[in-house]
Amino acid sequence: MSAVRLPDRERDTIHIIGQGLAGSMLALLLMEADYKVHVHDDEYQTSSSVVAAGMWNPLSFVNLKLSWMGHEMVSSLEAIYPRFEKLLGASFFHPMPLARIFPDAGSTNLWEERCDNPSLKPFMSDDSISDIDSNFLQPHGHGVVQHCGWLDIPTFLYAARKYFEAHTCYSAHAVSIGEQQHWLDQGDWVIQCTGWKKLSDDFGVDLPLIANKGQVYTLEIPGLDERYMSNFGRFTIPLGNNLFRVGSTYEHRPLDPLPSPAAQQILEDVLQTVKHPYDVRELKAGYRPTTIDRFPIVGLNQRHERLGIFTGFGSRGVIAVPWCASHFVEHLTQGSPLLPEVNWQRFQWRKKMG
Repeated sequence: MSAVRLPDRERDTIHIIGQGLAGSMLALLLMEADYKVHVHDDEYQTSSSVVAAGMWNPLSFVNLKLSWMGHEMVSSLEAIYPRFEKLLGASFFHPMPLARIFPDAGSTNLWEERCDNPSLKPFMSDDSISDIDSNFLQPHGHGVVQHCGWLDIPTFLYAARKYFEAHTCYSAHAVSIGEQQHWLDQGDWVIQCTGWKKLSDDFGVDLPLIANKGQVYTLEIPGLDERYMSNFGRFTIPLGNNLFRVGSTYEHRPLDPLPSPAAQQILEDVLQTVKHPYDVRELKAGYRPTTIDRFPIVGLNQRHERLGIFTGFGSRGVIAVPWCASHFVEHLTQGSPLLPEVNWQRFQWRKKMG
């Protein structure tokens, strides 16, 4: 696969469609490497990046295993987000521990069994939080996960947009198929970072993107400890000034921005676990771009070698996007192969295998 040509040799523009977390990260990395980029965004207010909670956690609590490429992704995000804080002149990267409140005795036993696992040990602390009983009901105890935190995604996106505007490479509009084709015809590049909204079917296969609706509350909870995040089946993220982001829900229908009855279960779970009263300040709903195999969709089209796609991060965008964007940039600029887990062509390969 040919690589993107350097701007000092060619005048090609790389058009990034979508200024969410994925599109912004990819554009910043390409600009950092001196490529000519233009970002286009329709400023859709229920995209996943606009309403996402922003938490990252390298562990899966379903089976207490390290998430795919967990070490690499944590290392990447801990390097890239602070670097972009300096570049953009904004504060949005907030590392902090996560208290995993065990739902049952089995979860407690599993935690104790896995603590000495070499691959998990860097992320599972032997420490406990001394005053957690004053904040949460936790009859089965808790564990502490390290290398976690939360990204203030709205602040990151706003700072990135201002940076793009300052470099005259941002346009607020909905990109048409005709515009996309025109850019390709004139020799430019197009990379779709449009989340769950597929811009076209030019990839020649039915990419199995699934719009997964999520709802997240902002609650005011005076007295709740703000030094750590928590997970008790729901998560709490301290935003400061007694405000916490709390969620989330996972629904395949309906595809509308309206609150649904599923959000009420979040509040009921908070009542059962958190020992402080709360007031609801806000409820937002948005759509995560997920895939049937839970891996992102990355790559270039074989029929249109300057047409790319970068999406499908689901609820793990904050942790996955920095590493995947770096991986994609290496593929574009150096011709290095994409991992098969993320390569969009995997769907075509599977179809052929039947």
